[in-house]
Amino acid sequence: MVTLIGRSGQLTAIAAALRTGRSVRVAGERGTGRSAVLAEAAARHAGTGVAVLAVRGLPGDAALPGAGLQRLLTPVQHETGALPGAAAAAFAGLFRTEAPAVTPMPVDQAVAVLAARLAGRGRWLWCVDDEDRLDELSRTVIGSQRHIAVLAASLPQPAADPAEEVVTLGRLSRVEAERMLAARPGVRTHPAARLVLAQAAGNPLALDELARHLPAAAEITPTMTELPVPPRLRRALASGVDDLDETQLRYAVLVALAAETPGTWVDMAPEVRAELVARGVLRPGRRLRFRHPVVRAAVLDRAGSGLVRQARHRLAARLPAGAPARAWHLARAEPAADESLAGVLARAGTELVRAGRARAAAYALSLAAARTPEPGLADARRRLAARHARLAGEPAWESQLTDIPAGERQVSSIPAGESRLTSSRLSSEPAGQSEPASGPAHGDQRPLPEHTVQDLGQLLRIAWLRGDEPTRAGIRARIPAAPTALLATWARAVVDDADPDGAIRRLIGGDHPDRMAPDEHAVVLGTIALARHETALAARHLSRAAASAPPGGLIRPIALGALAWAHLDAGELDAARATAERTLRVADAARHGVATADTRAGALATLAAIAVLREDPDAADRLGAARDALQPGHHALHDLRLDRAQGLIAGIRGEHALAFHRLRRHFDGDGRPVHHRIADLCLADLASVAGAADRTDEVAAIVAAAATRARTLGSARLTAIWHRARALLAGPDPGAESLFRRSLAEPGAGQWAVERALTRMDYAQWLRRRQRPAESRPLLRAARDVFAAAGLTAWRERADAELAAAAAPPRPGTPAAGLTPQQRQVVTLAAQGLTNARIAARLGLSARTVGTHLSRAYPILGVTRRTQLPSLQSFDGRRAEDDPAR
Repeated sequence: MVTLIGRSGQLTAIAAALRTGRSVRVAGERGTGRSAVLAEAAARHAGTGVAVLAVRGLPGDAALPGAGLQRLLTPVQHETGALPGAAAAAFAGLFRTEAPAVTPMPVDQAVAVLAARLAGRGRWLWCVDDEDRLDELSRTVIGSQRHIAVLAASLPQPAADPAEEVVTLGRLSRVEAERMLAARPGVRTHPAARLVLAQAAGNPLALDELARHLPAAAEITPTMTELPVPPRLRRALASGVDDLDETQLRYAVLVALAAETPGTWVDMAPEVRAELVARGVLRPGRRLRFRHPVVRAAVLDRAGSGLVRQARHRLAARLPAGAPARAWHLARAEPAADESLAGVLARAGTELVRAGRARAAAYALSLAAARTPEPGLADARRRLAARHARLAGEPAWESQLTDIPAGERQVSSIPAGESRLTSSRLSSEPAGQSEPASGPAHGDQRPLPEHTVQDLGQLLRIAWLRGDEPTRAGIRARIPAAPTALLATWARAVVDDADPDGAIRRLIGGDHPDRMAPDEHAVVLGTIALARHETALAARHLSRAAASAPPGGLIRPIALGALAWAHLDAGELDAARATAERTLRVADAARHGVATADTRAGALATLAAIAVLREDPDAADRLGAARDALQPGHHALHDLRLDRAQGLIAGIRGEHALAFHRLRRHFDGDGRPVHHRIADLCLADLASVAGAADRTDEVAAIVAAAATRARTLGSARLTAIWHRARALLAGPDPGAESLFRRSLAEPGAGQWAVERALTRMDYAQWLRRRQRPAESRPLLRAARDVFAAAGLTAWRERADAELAAAAAPPRPGTPAAGLTPQQRQVVTLAAQGLTNARIAARLGLSARTVGTHLSRAYPILGVTRRTQLPSLQSFDGRRAEDDPAR
């Protein structure tokens, strides 16, 4: 079986239709891979025991009636002699053989007779490739018979036969196109890789041909916008270009160049336009658009440099002085240095950045650099262009602009405390970039200082992943030199808890304009919110960043990776899993290096945490994959989140010693947090197992020390967790109730649904043990619903068990009246067939304690063994309306 990139859905649809006996038409423009899909679909269907006859339309078939039909049926020509005389005579005429002495029936009827004969003896499929090239007789006859399914491939048809299924082949997505190029060694790191992707526009034939005919790397300039068109590709997609007369070619060149600067209009006589449409150069419609970028490249290729230069001057003459489009065309037409043009292009590049158009910005800035006479300023503009080439997802272009080979741009992990990173590593969690304050939009054209946005952003990523004091201290020393106020605020938000003037909260709570591109700005706000435990705001900003980031760039995987954790923090496990899986699909370590590797590691950790919490069958494999991807120390953030997930599931299943071990790792031997923000999230989880592990005093000291951090950070999430931890440590003390209530009443705490449900269940248990079961039941029902929605079976089962224990007492005189609440829980679960070990896991007890409860309950219930319990399902005498599940 062949893997056709981007065509699995179409192959599945074809197979489904053929299984039901329906005919299928594979429709697609030239170069979309119709023949490959047809061949693969036919091969797969033949593998099910179907006999296949195939024919392909050839040039010249249209002038030969019946030519295609003859080639299709040649393998079964011997069958025609056994047909009725009139049918046999029709086939004798088709194959030019001796005919019986009878009047032949029409060919379409004869073919229908043959098809019925074949179908009566087995399963058949007729395949017709390039059907639109066949002669009319063959097309009509093959399609009119209804005994054998036909699998045909053709250009899109104006009207479809209602008896056939139409499967359309569109262009490949950016990701699919990159996967196709990845199969060719060296293409993705070639400076022309961006041009291949842009010019092919998802057409498989164009991708293949352009990749096979790449010019030498030295021939590709940073401002080049198209590649030469190979002959085969020209014949397939741009054959009409060679037939243009001088006038038509001149106008086609103007349209091709105007396309580089959207909004530039070309006046054209209606008859010229009509001819360009008729020759397949332009699309029909009001807008002047080429049928395909390959056609545009073929036009420029045929025109030559002289005609192109004249056309650029002609376009520039129509544009006002100072217009970026005018500067672009003049700079492309004349290679001489000119600061007046370069300055306009540099400012245009900055405006494009603000509009989120990283690729266009890189082009404008690279051309500005090429036309800048002053070397230092040219270098600054070139480096800025390189940065936006990287954000556009083009590392080879970035390397070309910075004269650094792509293979040399990887760097190793940075030791704790080191304060300088090379420009190939981009911030990921938190992530984002900011325009330098001295950028070209503000007139200061000097080279950027050493402490650029990238430097501080890269350190912030390291600080967030590690959460250790030495790295944070290094960032604090750099904050005064931050090139923008936003970057300084971002740095403070990550490394320090305090927000004395409320600047951080105002920043993430609004949508203030900034000089950054919209996707970069959104990802910065989202990661600040995530670092401050403002999950709902983080999800809002990160969703916007992921939606607006350019495909193939670095911002999208960064935003998606952080968004997956935000969903997990919010208790939206299905959304978290889907987003993490999407992160892995778009995060390309080969393209973006270490930064994306960190993002992939985070996505793997998200998937592993979900699998652990849900006790999925593949949890061990997920966990192993995540741990393999994480670097000790460097990925402390993800390590601790996995430890928390493992500690939580161990605790709910009654493995308290293991749970304590996992959760205690969040703090060092002196009780200090290993990660300055993430460690404190497990305070309540640690407190919940401290008693069973006989470590209450130790945990109480850790919780007490966290008070200052919780107050300073001002996070509703951390405050709610801290109150819950104190309530759990208070045990039976009446003061625990006010702490539980304060945790549940914390403003905004509802956005962390699972953590709030855990607090409700803890509080309900406390109430039940204080002989207040009626008050506990609403809390337990609410918690159970959250756990069920999140797919957290272990916690849902615990909530159900607690509901059973908190149920209304048995009626007087029933066998269960003499049981304690916990004995009733154990007996109920045992009667349902659960083993002692399973009951222990559900109730958070030891198997030995479960056995003790059962042995004491048997005499009260009047039974002697476990197998008698199912007959006592109504032993407590409660009515249906007393069911705790209601």
